[in-house]
Order: sequence, then structure tokens, then C-alpha cells
Amino acid sequence: MQQTCQLTGKKFTVSDAEKAYCEANNIPLPTIYPFERLRRLFYFRNRPNLYNSKCAFSNKSILSCIPPEKNFKVYDIDAWESDKWDGLDYGKDYDFKRPFFEQLYELLVEVPMPNLSMVRGSVENSDYTNGITGAKNCYLLFGSSFNEDCLFSRSLWRSRDLVDCFYGYDSELCYDCIYIRNCYQLFYSSRCSNCSDSYFLENCQSCKNCYGCVNLNHKEYYFYNKALTKDEYQKKLSQIDLSSNKIVQEEKEKFNKFKQNFPIKYIFGSQFENSSGNYLQNTKNCLNSYFVSNSEDVDHSIHIDNAKNCFFMACYGSKAELIYNCHAAGDNAYNLKFCTDCWDNVHDLEYCKHTSHGSGNSFGCVSLKRKNYCILNKQYSKEEYNDLIPRIKKHMLETGEYGQFFPLYFSPFYYNHSEANDYFPLTKEEALKMGFPWIDEKTPRFDMTYNIPDKIADAKDDILEATLKCSLSGKKFKIIKQELEFYRRNNIPIPQIAPMERLKLKTGICKIYEPEKRSCNKCGKVIKTTYSPQRPEIVYCEECYLKEVY
Repeated sequence: MQQTCQLTGKKFTVSDAEKAYCEANNIPLPTIYPFERLRRLFYFRNRPNLYNSKCAFSNKSILSCIPPEKNFKVYDIDAWESDKWDGLDYGKDYDFKRPFFEQLYELLVEVPMPNLSMVRGSVENSDYTNGITGAKNCYLLFGSSFNEDCLFSRSLWRSRDLVDCFYGYDSELCYDCIYIRNCYQLFYSSRCSNCSDSYFLENCQSCKNCYGCVNLNHKEYYFYNKALTKDEYQKKLSQIDLSSNKIVQEEKEKFNKFKQNFPIKYIFGSQFENSSGNYLQNTKNCLNSYFVSNSEDVDHSIHIDNAKNCFFMACYGSKAELIYNCHAAGDNAYNLKFCTDCWDNVHDLEYCKHTSHGSGNSFGCVSLKRKNYCILNKQYSKEEYNDLIPRIKKHMLETGEYGQFFPLYFSPFYYNHSEANDYFPLTKEEALKMGFPWIDEKTPRFDMTYNIPDKIADAKDDILEATLKCSLSGKKFKIIKQELEFYRRNNIPIPQIAPMERLKLKTGICKIYEPEKRSCNKCGKVIKTTYSPQRPEIVYCEECYLKEVY
């Protein structure tokens, strides 16, 4: 069914599956263009940007993902998860004479929210993290689940000893990598699976002891896609001093030029059945979706693993099912609509935020834990709840609110500090025109007196006490002991760019391009892909790619 976007005037089609879902749940059909809906979901997400703040409960200094100047009450995660306060104390009666969102926002600014988004009990010795489930000895790790000894990274699952990585699954001892799976001792590489003991790989599978290679499968001792003997390979490798930052940068530039000569598949991933979008792994019936793995029957969703029967879901999965128009739902979440930051065995929630830890059957609630049958944080009996909910939805349908996601002003974030700007980047002017707030960052003047050595062998322990200056942004940064030990063990030079700036450089992989038609560069067959005809990549259809690579 075709609709017209109320924001842009652009025509779009509502899928038969979503239409059926909306009709079954008495939800009006969407009136906002699909990718604008996803933009708004991600506008409610900020994991990597942390601010110095104060806990409204204890007044102690804390780091918070919520800017302190915003009009929200923030508790330290330990205080928020404690039994020293109760979200039911803020409960309100529903007023049928006022719009629902007006009432919910009043609740939102009164009820404490956590400074960080995490399951605190699953996090050990990992204070400077956010968006975490299951972490041990991690530092500056964001939006990740079940990791150990990982630093300066985002979007990792079940990994260990990963540093400067973005989108990593089931991997160990890797550095400066993007979108890797089941890899071990892999460095400066992207879009690889089951690779080990290698450097500078692009889209390689099951490769070992390879250097500077693209689109290879089941190879060993290859150097820039040429087969060598073991002795020839080791001699070549010994002639490249990767302990030098200068040499590493030269090798990166050389490899980036080399890989531009190779084709890419119209969709990156494998084992995707009846699926569209990009970066798909082991999916079935996942349409217009990106960075999705181990999922089935998913539509217009981004950055999820292990989910079923979901529409317009932005993060994160982990056995989530029947999720509609939600951000950050997971850990056995079931039947959620129009929610954000609700996880850990929650079920049957609508228009809730930070309602977690087994909560269910609640509507328009904020920061409730282990509660059932609540509306605007007020407790009801099961019978009272079931009687009131249809009346509230009828009222919201009359005001035009039911079926809409939270208004923009519900988000405490600036657009350029939200993850919407990673997936759907805007300029400051574009963001302001669309109604999103923006923050201008200022970098204090700083003259560094410590000279970062070019080679790791020349880095002494005194670097741990030094304040370094980022060569890209001019911001201050420090080297921590755990980090220095990793560099020394793996013969990696000290970076001259600050950790968060290094992560920003990797976010280019996130940018979402809508699928469109173009011709295969090999056979001319028309394909639907996120690589538009205007982009420079050499794009092959499935058949041509398999003939070329395998």
C-alpha cells in the first residue's frame, strides 16, 4: 500500500507484512518515510559520547551519556538499579482531556533515568563503557555484548582482546578491524571471516598468514594476492617494519589503493535467504535491513543479532521477538511497541523507556523494574489495566498520537552526538532544518611536550603519565597500561590519534544507503543494491561474484 511521507512528501510503500501487523493491532499505517523512521529511532541512541555530570541521587561525580544541561534527572547506574527508590512513587493518573505525549513527557523529566545503558550485574571491571551486556576488563567499549579485555571499540559480540575494532563477532586478538567474524590475530583488516595471523585483508574468508589480500578464500602465504612459499612469505613480511607508525600509515595507503581494483558483491554477507539491505549474515526474510545476523522475518531493521518477527527495530536483539518501532530492545524482549531502552526479559510494553528487568504489561512508563500492569508509572490490577488500555488507545487515535514514535524533544541528545549521525549523517544546517538540536564542539588549545615515539620499542613506561595530543582533532588523550601492554605484545606502534577519534573514522561503514537498481559491472544484469550507480565501487551480481572469487 502506498503512502505519502508527512515530513518530506516522498512516496513509499507499506509492506504487506507491516500492513497486516498494523491491522491486527489496530495501529494506523505509518505516515513517515521508512528511513526517516529509522533515523528517529537512532536519534534516541547515544552510547559513545559521555559527559561529566552529577548523580541526582548522591550528588557524586559521574559520567553520563545524557548531557548535564538537558532537563532530565539522572542517577548513577548503581543507584538507579538499587531498591532505594521506586518508580511507582512517580505514578500519575491518565488524563483523557490532555494529549498522551504531554503527560508522558512530564513523567519523563521527573523520573530518574540511568546515566548509562547496561545490565550492571553483568559488567565487571569495565567502568568506562556504555550500552553493555556482559563485559569483563573492558575500557571505552560501546554497544556490545559478552566481551572480555576489549578496548576502544563498538558493536562487538562474544569477543576477547579486540582493540580499535568496529563490528566484531566471536573474534580474538585483533586490532584496527571492521566487520570481522571468527577471526584470530587479524590486523588492519575489514569484512573478513575465519581469518588468522594476517595483515591488511579485505573481504577474505578462511585465510591464514596472508598480507595485503582482497577477495581470497582458503588461502595461506599470499602477499598482495600472489601465492608464495612459506619462506618467501616470511621474508617479505620481515622486510616490513610494522612496529613503526610511519610504515603502518604507508602500508595502509598502499593497500587502500590496491583494493579499489577488486569487485564487491551486491550485498555483503552470506547465507541470506530472501533478504535485502547490506551486511547480512544467516538471515531469512530480512528485508531492507543492515548489520543483521542470525535473524528471521525482519523488516527495516539495523544492528541486530538473533531476532524474529520485527519491524523497524534499531538495536539489539539477543532473542528478541515481535518488536515494532523500537530502539534498544533485547535479552529475551517480547512484544514491544514504540519503546526505547527496554531489555532483560521484558514483554508486552508500549511507549515505555528504561522499563526493564522482567517488566511487562505496561504502557507509557519510565524507569520501572520488575513491574506489571502499570500506566504512567501507576500500578493497576490486571482487570483495571485491561479495561483502561483500550480507552487510552482510543483517545490516542483521536489525537493522532497512537502509532507515532516519541516526539523529537523526548530525546536528550544532540543529533551529532546521537548515533543517528553515524547511520544517517546530516550537516548542522540540515539537522537544524529538520528540527534536531546540534552542539558545536570546542577543543581547548594544548601544546604537547611529550613526543610520541614512532616505534613501539621506543615507548617507555613514562608514556602512561603523559598527556598526548591527537594529531587529527587536537584533543588530549592518555595511554592506559592495559593498552600499552597490548601494543607491546603485538608489536603495534603507539597511535597518534585519540581513541574516540579513531572510532569516528570507522563509522563510515554505518552509513545507510537505500537499495536501488544498477547493472552488474561484469554481465550487465540489473541488480538491486545499496551501491548506487554513482558510487565508484565495482559491483557484481551473485553469479559473477562467485565465479570471480571462488
